[in-house]
Amino acid sequence: MKISLSLSLCMMGLLGLTAQTAFGDQPLLIFDPLPKPLKLPPGLVETLPLNNTASFFGDAIRAVDCIDPAEQRFGICGNQLFGGVVMSDSHLSGNITIQFYPAIGNIAHFVVYQGVIKGDDTTISAPLGYNAPNKYNQIADALQISSGDLDLTNGYAQNIQWYVNFANSSLLNLGNVNPKLARPVINFPGTRGHAWASFTQRPDGLLDFYFRGSTFLPLGADTQGDPVRFPLPFCGPTGNCASVLARGTSLHPHLYLDTRQDLGFTPCGSNCPDIPTDKTQIFTVNARYTNFGDDFDLHIPQQGGLGPGRSELQGRFEIQFGSKTGNTVPFKISAMVPEGLFAEPPASPLLGNGFRGFLMGPNQQLHFPNQLYNQHKLLFVDEPFNFAQGMIDLTSGRIIGEFEYPMYIDQSIIEALIPDNNGRVSSDPFFLISMRAPQNPDDTNYAFFEKTASGQTMFRANTFHHRSFETYCFPQPSLLPGICWIAPAEANLNIFGKLQAAHLPTSAASIVKADRRTFTSSVGDTFTYNVSVNCNAPGGQSTFVYSNGNSGTSGGTFTLTSAASISCTNSRVSTAAAGDYDQVAITGFGIWSKDPFGSLPRFMAASVSMDPANPYALIQVFSKVPGEYQTLPGDEIDVNLSTAENKPPTKPTP
Repeated sequence: MKISLSLSLCMMGLLGLTAQTAFGDQPLLIFDPLPKPLKLPPGLVETLPLNNTASFFGDAIRAVDCIDPAEQRFGICGNQLFGGVVMSDSHLSGNITIQFYPAIGNIAHFVVYQGVIKGDDTTISAPLGYNAPNKYNQIADALQISSGDLDLTNGYAQNIQWYVNFANSSLLNLGNVNPKLARPVINFPGTRGHAWASFTQRPDGLLDFYFRGSTFLPLGADTQGDPVRFPLPFCGPTGNCASVLARGTSLHPHLYLDTRQDLGFTPCGSNCPDIPTDKTQIFTVNARYTNFGDDFDLHIPQQGGLGPGRSELQGRFEIQFGSKTGNTVPFKISAMVPEGLFAEPPASPLLGNGFRGFLMGPNQQLHFPNQLYNQHKLLFVDEPFNFAQGMIDLTSGRIIGEFEYPMYIDQSIIEALIPDNNGRVSSDPFFLISMRAPQNPDDTNYAFFEKTASGQTMFRANTFHHRSFETYCFPQPSLLPGICWIAPAEANLNIFGKLQAAHLPTSAASIVKADRRTFTSSVGDTFTYNVSVNCNAPGGQSTFVYSNGNSGTSGGTFTLTSAASISCTNSRVSTAAAGDYDQVAITGFGIWSKDPFGSLPRFMAASVSMDPANPYALIQVFSKVPGEYQTLPGDEIDVNLSTAENKPPTKPTP
């Protein structure tokens, strides 16, 4: 087998990206210290068996055929084959050996020997017509030695470089249809990737080990003049497969290794989620319980203390489920805008033009004791080159290992922060991590699927990212270029993301949901909305009227004239009766009272919580008609006229 990615990776190197840091020259993530430091094992060497359930490797191959040469380099076109990524994961059985070096201070260097570790036979599949056995799975050491530096005070590893060879029948087939490709050594973090490892003390004096790595390997347009092809699941006895043109195809290999024998999972029993296989489902975000933000702990004297910033989010998640292997199912998750929205996303100096895959947040304010920041254009955006993916344990609904969501945050403060720091801010994504703390299996950071009392399948994740902000320049409230404060040594970013989304089985029952409330928004506007929708009757009569009393550009009335989409679900804490709902997401077109062009339609997206104990509304009216070149009066940015909630911003638990 020959599979080489060196040419494409050299081209990726021209981007000048760093793989591990969201701020290019900053140290790694910040962790709380353990009650007492770890002790290295006797003799500084240990060999431990892998937990077969928690240890696996695989790929989520984005098979595309890009026609435009500009899109072939990294496969950024939309011409995806087979209805989703081509996905396969194999559980591993074997041992790993870890050799430690004497600690220097609190840091102990280590190297890892994997040898050859066998994987279970499995299936490689995609939702539309791709399904084939995937055999002879194994991983093996490369010529380079995998290594890292363990911080004994917190149990986490720094400076990880992991080298491994992957092998299985599907990679062999890929090499057969691309005979000029040479076999790669996969490196985590590699390009646009991430590597994560932690250690925990065992009663026998050894250290349990956990590792997760993912990376991005683009194949480009051709290999030494031969256009890239992708094998179809129609192969002869010698491994010769039919194939199709696949210029721009990219591999997304990942590896999980875990020696912890107790994963801390509780059987889900009657609440086990209905997880499909080889299928994609849409999950509607519950905006009342989905938010992101940063508890800014910057220690800048002029700010006067902590700044808790957060924004609720609306949109959807597209979740692709793979083939079952044992009692587990692999999955990939992608963010999506509210249904019916086809407008171009707002331009961003961080993300550029035309990015896709994001949840939308409303205008917000960031309050420090002595400073107030107005925030606009808040977006939770997918990293296009490194997927949020993992494996679901069907007996508990838990996502195995530490779930990572590679993402970007965009908002007005970040757009001022980037130029103020003169190129120091990397264009790599943040990795929001939902983890089990090394010494606390019941830690509140988690990610899992579950079945709720209403019968819907729910995805929930509680994620974080803590990083030093020392010596970086933080904009002053004016957000004017170059007007900023230098953060001192104690300055930290404490980024979090809380995600809750539901997929409801198709229901034939028709139910009308109506609500009318007056709120004071998080930016101080008083407004009223009046909504009535039929949850399970497409084309049924729907009404939505939103009035904002702001005397400025945000004030006015939006009246829905044509609904584009209605989605009714339940929150995790819903007390609605069987067959009823308490969360409504509605999009559509309507008239804004202050438009100078009369009846020109605008697009609106709203998420309303009708739970009496948790009333909430997030309403966004676009100030630019999709496809219209002229920005209409009514707001100073492309999206968001207001958000609503009946109390100050909080940090709700999903």
